[in-house]
Amino acid sequence: MRKLTVALFVIALAPFANGIAAADDLYTDGVTRAELMVILSGYGMTVKDTTERESDPWLQAHTPKGVLFYVNMYECSGSGQDGQRCGLIQFQAQWQNAKSNIKASDINAYNLKFVFGRAALSSDGKSVVFDYPMNIKDGVTKGNMKKNVDNWLRVLDDVRSTFKVF
Repeated sequence: MRKLTVALFVIALAPFANGIAAADDLYTDGVTRAELMVILSGYGMTVKDTTERESDPWLQAHTPKGVLFYVNMYECSGSGQDGQRCGLIQFQAQWQNAKSNIKASDINAYNLKFVFGRAALSSDGKSVVFDYPMNIKDGVTKGNMKKNVDNWLRVLDDVRSTFKVF
């Protein structure tokens, strides 16, 4: 009887098993620079680890369209490219506003209209910064990381088109 109960329990849970990520599809305590470099490279990006101090890890990347951006990594533990896991990451791009054609009101309008990503104008008005932060402290699946990279690329194109920064 006991074996029958266990068997029925296992059968009852089987439909839910597809929704549970396998251990190798999950970054449980953040992501390493090496893991993130693999994901970004999978999109045809050129990625370079530009970390100078372990306390301040970051990557430099170029999208397939040639747009330069950085990935700043925070709340990290461990050491090295393969061992330091970071729970907060921030994708960030920056452009010059040399002609001062982008105004604070344009930035505010963008931020009110769009949910993902945040635009800012430097205090002197000479540059525009666009960032997209992610909190992955409690874990993230590889699939969700890829969806966020997809979204980063999409909103990056949106902000470039909106502000005509190329």
